[in-house]
Amino acid sequence: MQREGRDSKRLSIDGKVVRFSADIDWVLLLSSGLLLILGIIALYSIERIQIATMGYSDVSFKSQLVYSILGIIAGIIAYRMRLRFLRIYAPYFLYLAFLLLIVTFFWGSSSRGGVRWLRIGGISIQTSDIARLALILYISNLFTKEYIGWNLSTFKALIIICVTTCMVLLQPDYGSAMITFLTSLLIMFSAGMPLPMFLSVFISSAFLGYKLIFTAPYRERRFLAFLDPWKDQYGDGYQYIQALRAFARGGLVGVGLGMGQQKLNILPEIHTDLILAHIGEELGFVTTIFVVFLYSLMCIRMFRIALYCPFRFSKLVVLGFALSLTIQAIINIGGVVKLLPLTGVPLPLLSSGGTSRIVSLFMVGYALGVSRYKSEVEGV
Repeated sequence: MQREGRDSKRLSIDGKVVRFSADIDWVLLLSSGLLLILGIIALYSIERIQIATMGYSDVSFKSQLVYSILGIIAGIIAYRMRLRFLRIYAPYFLYLAFLLLIVTFFWGSSSRGGVRWLRIGGISIQTSDIARLALILYISNLFTKEYIGWNLSTFKALIIICVTTCMVLLQPDYGSAMITFLTSLLIMFSAGMPLPMFLSVFISSAFLGYKLIFTAPYRERRFLAFLDPWKDQYGDGYQYIQALRAFARGGLVGVGLGMGQQKLNILPEIHTDLILAHIGEELGFVTTIFVVFLYSLMCIRMFRIALYCPFRFSKLVVLGFALSLTIQAIINIGGVVKLLPLTGVPLPLLSSGGTSRIVSLFMVGYALGVSRYKSEVEGV
């Protein structure tokens, strides 16, 4: 049986020798840290200039700084916790997530046409982020002890994934629902889901997702605007066009920090969904490519940690965290540069958003903790 919680120099697991080391993955730490710093700088630039020019701001830099500190604390806790802890409490985290989704549906705060936030004591929590985290832990725990295939446990997991995805869709939050579903399905495939089962679920869900786009008028308009934003350049195509103009104006090195124009109520939601366009305008193409490079580096290192982790549960958890952050970054960046439709998904560690920032830093912290465990078996 795997002994994940013992902090010792050597662990014997199924005849394999695993070394616990104080060394962590510094590449992951530095790449995620630089993204966090860039996000704080970008948000400060937005708030300072908006207040100086318009007298108000769409973003509270102080609150985002507090969320960043809370996220760092959450990351440190995840880094230092015994690996067995999350496995023991994984089912309870899922129960809590379901409760939060239900409470949000009935008593959540409405904003931007959706009820996605739950206000507790003056703090807004985006419950879809909590649900995705809890679902990753649940699936990882289930298939650490159960065989994945044409059996009851696998169908039970698929039902729970579908129920969670539907609850997020009802908020409605199509982007978060898509990330939650894809992340969960890919974890199961990595855990050993038969290819015919994976393809049948993936193809049927992709077809259903395509159909769902045209069941809501606002999603249909956004999708058609993605295909040709200039056809409705002052309506649903407006964000696509202004984001591209921001990159064009920024050029190679940008117009300078604080000198961007899009944040002056020209490009809506520039502090959340479209913060990369703000960075592209003020800091230029070079910094934009550097941001993409940092995300690639961060996610690759997390995949590497999962690959070499000797514990199945932690391996699946870190894999799920890496998939979640990778898919979220791809969807956001793809939408900003008009390679994908905009879905309202924030960019991890950069965008304004307390829950996303804290959850992302928790994921990074846990991966850093797992990176200390390495197998000494050759080729592992």
